[in-house]
Amino acid sequence: MHAARLKKVGSSEGPFASVYFEDVRNRENSRERFELEWRSMHNQLSKQGAPDALIEQFDSVKDNHHGISGRAGRALVITPDAVMVDDILLEPTASTIVTVGSLPYLIPLVAHGHDTEPFLLAKVDHTGADLCVRDARGRDVYSESVDGDGFPVHKARVGGPDRYIDTQSLAQENVRKNLAQAATRTAALAREHKLQLVLIIGEVQSRTAFAQHLPSSLRTVEIERGSRAAGSSAAEVAKAIRELIDTERLRRMDTETERFMAGQGRDTELSVDGTARVLDALEQGKVETLLFTDPDDKEVSSNSHFAPANRLLPYLAIRTGAELIQVDERLTLADGYGAILRHP
Repeated sequence: MHAARLKKVGSSEGPFASVYFEDVRNRENSRERFELEWRSMHNQLSKQGAPDALIEQFDSVKDNHHGISGRAGRALVITPDAVMVDDILLEPTASTIVTVGSLPYLIPLVAHGHDTEPFLLAKVDHTGADLCVRDARGRDVYSESVDGDGFPVHKARVGGPDRYIDTQSLAQENVRKNLAQAATRTAALAREHKLQLVLIIGEVQSRTAFAQHLPSSLRTVEIERGSRAAGSSAAEVAKAIRELIDTERLRRMDTETERFMAGQGRDTELSVDGTARVLDALEQGKVETLLFTDPDDKEVSSNSHFAPANRLLPYLAIRTGAELIQVDERLTLADGYGAILRHP
C-alpha cells in the first residue's frame, strides 16, 4: 500500500479506533442486519474505553455506502478529531474487528484494501459512452454519460445497392463521430482527475474504435465482459476488474520478492527480516518497503511506543514514508516481517 494514502494516519496522535467488518446491504434483511452490527461495534468501542468524541466520529460515517455491491468489506480508522480511513475492502475480514489503542491496527487494510491506481471506466456502444471515475480506494467519485449527436447509427437496406451503400457509410460515420466525441470527453476527464488508465467495456468493435480515438498518453485495457446495454451484469464487470487488481497485486509481490532476495545476496545488506532488525531499520528511517506474511503480535518497544509489533511496525513505516505490502508463501520471513532498505 502506498504510504501517501496513509499519511494522515502517520501524522496523527491517538487514540485510534480500527474497525473492519463486512458491509453488505443488498441482501434480504440487510438493513436490519447492518443496524445490529453497527450497534454492536458502537458498544464494543465504548467498552474498550473509546472517548465520546471518537465514537461520534465513528457514528458520523455510518451511512457512507461507497456504492458497495455484493460481498465486500469496509475499513475504518478513526481518532477523536477525524475519520482517517473509510475504505472498501476487496475481501471482508474473517470476522468483525474492533480495537481501540494508542496506535492504529493497519494489517487488515494492507492485506485486503482496494489499493490500485485510480482509473476511468468507460462503457461504450455505437451511440457514446457511460463514464465513471474510480479512485485508488475503489470508490466511484464522478460519473456522466456522453451521447454523440450522430444519427442514425444502423445501416438500413432501402432502395437499390447504391442507396444501401449510402446509408451504410452514413451509419459508420455517425458511429465514428459518436465514439470520437466520447473519447474526447474521456481524455478531458482523465486530465482533470490525473488518471492514466482507462478500462473499456462494450462489444469488440465499439471498444476498438473508441480506444483508437484516445490519446496515446493513456493506457487502455479492454474488458470482454459486460456492456453498456440496460440490464448488463454489474457483477461480471466487477469480477473482471477484480481480476485485473489481483493480477497487479501478484505482479507486485513478484517484484518485491525478487528485490528482497537480491538485497539479501549482497555484501552490504539491502534487505532484512525479523522483528528486531526491521524495527531497528524503521527507527533509523532506512526502510523503503515493509513486507509481512503472517506477522507476529508480540509486544515491542521503540523510542516512543510500547505496543504489539503488528501495530507498531506498520505505524512506523507510514510515519517514515515506507510502502507496505503483504506477500504470500513465496517468502519466508522471520517473525513474519521483512524490509527492503533504502540504503545499508
